[in-house]
Amino acid sequence: MTFPVANLRGFDMAISIPARDLSACVDQGLNGLSHFYPQASLPTANWVLGARAEELGIAPVGQQSANASCQLLRCADGWLALNLARDSDWQLLGAWLQTDTPPGDWDTLQMALNQQSGQLLQARGREMGLPLAFVDGPGLVEVSSLRLDHQCTTDSQTTAARSLAGARVVDLSALWAGPLCAHLLHACGAAVTVVSSTQRPDGAREGSPLLYDQLHAGHEHLVLDFEDAQQCQQLALLLTNADVVIEASRPRALLGLGLNREALAVTRPQIWLGITAYGRAEPAGHWVGFGDDVAAAAQLLQWDELYQPSFVGDAVADPLTGTFAALAVADALARGLSGRLDLSMHSVAAACGYKIQQAGQALACPIAGNHDLRRQ
Repeated sequence: MTFPVANLRGFDMAISIPARDLSACVDQGLNGLSHFYPQASLPTANWVLGARAEELGIAPVGQQSANASCQLLRCADGWLALNLARDSDWQLLGAWLQTDTPPGDWDTLQMALNQQSGQLLQARGREMGLPLAFVDGPGLVEVSSLRLDHQCTTDSQTTAARSLAGARVVDLSALWAGPLCAHLLHACGAAVTVVSSTQRPDGAREGSPLLYDQLHAGHEHLVLDFEDAQQCQQLALLLTNADVVIEASRPRALLGLGLNREALAVTRPQIWLGITAYGRAEPAGHWVGFGDDVAAAAQLLQWDELYQPSFVGDAVADPLTGTFAALAVADALARGLSGRLDLSMHSVAAACGYKIQQAGQALACPIAGNHDLRRQ
C-alpha cells in the first residue's frame, strides 16, 4: 500500500540560506549529517569535491571537462555539453548526426555541429541514450523549492525514528554519487554491502582506484551474475532485508530484472534511494546523464565576457548529489519514513547554483589553486 508523497521538510537545503561557493554547499550537507550523527568522522568538502582530481592530476580546461570525456561544443543556437565517456557513445555519432561518415575526433565533431541546432540534437541524442545537455547562454535554472525531487513516497511500514547505527545498506550503484552516499552512511554507522554485476563492473575501480578504495573502505563486496536466476534470487533476498537500498540506474534497468522495489513487495521498514540524472518521471527517466553534462544542464558553468562557457570542477553534480543523498536518507530515517526516495542529480546541482547566486557570488571552480584535499 502506498501513501502520499512526503516532502521531507527536515531535508530542505534551505533556499533562503545562501552559500558562497560549491564547497559551502557541500559543507551545509555535511553539517546536516553531523546534526543527526555528531560522532561521525566525515570528510571535508574539499575532499568530497576534489579527491578524484587530486588523484588523477586533472582539472577542467575551458570547454574540456577535467577528465576530458565531456566537451562544450558550439552550435548554431547555443552550446552542447556532450559526454562521450564510453566507446559506444562515439559509435552512435553517425546516427545522431544522420551522416554516413561519423566524426572520429572532437575537432571534426565541432565542425559538424557549427550550423546545427543544439536543441534538436539534444532531443535526438536523449532518445538514443547519449549523455548531453543543451545550454543557450548564461542563466539560472528555475528552482521553485530546494525540495524539488527530494521526495519520499511512503508506504505502510513507516515507523518511529530509526538510526543508521547498525543499519544494513545495500549499494547497487557505481561511479561516484551513489558510492559517496554509501561512504557517508557508513561513516554514520551503517554496514554497507556493495553489489556489482559481472556483466557491468564499476568503471571507477580502474579509472580512479584510490578514490574507489576510499569510498568503499570497510564495505562488504558481493559480485553477482545478474543473468543467473539463482544469484538474482540471492540479490532479491538481500534487497528485501535491507534497511536502505541505493541504486543509480535508469528505472527500467531493475524493472527488467524484476528487482525493483515494487516487484520485491518489501514488508519491512526500508528506504529505497533512487538516484537519477533528471528524475523518474517520463520522459526524463530514460535520459542518460553523468556529472559534467548534468552540471552543465543545471547551469553550473562559468561564462566569460564573450559568453564562452567553461566547466567548473570535476563532474560536480556527482559529489554534490552524493552528499545530499546521504542527508536525505538520514533525514528520512529520523522521521521514521519507509518507501521510495527519489533524488535527481540535476535538481541538486541546480539548487546549489541557485544558493550561490543568492549569495551574490560568481561561480568558482572548487579545484582551482592549491586546496587541502586531505581527509580530516
